[in-house]
Amino acid sequence: MTKKRYFHEVVEEEQKMLDIGLKQSRQHKKDRTVKEKSLHEVLMEGFREEQEQRRLEEEEDEKTPSELLQDELEPIDD
Repeated sequence: MTKKRYFHEVVEEEQKMLDIGLKQSRQHKKDRTVKEKSLHEVLMEGFREEQEQRRLEEEEDEKTPSELLQDELEPIDD
């Protein structure tokens, strides 16, 4: 013999399942967002390093020939 089920019982069970699904969905989205941010930060760090390297190269290009020769000389140890 099957048990009679009323509408409000079925709706409560389905609502519980929907709530669990929503909670999992939000957690998964949060996890993805955190990963994307860290990837963005890594890319920005690489970009900043590249910009700094370019700046240093530009500064070196601005040196006079005698300054460039001075940079190549090894210091004399006493």
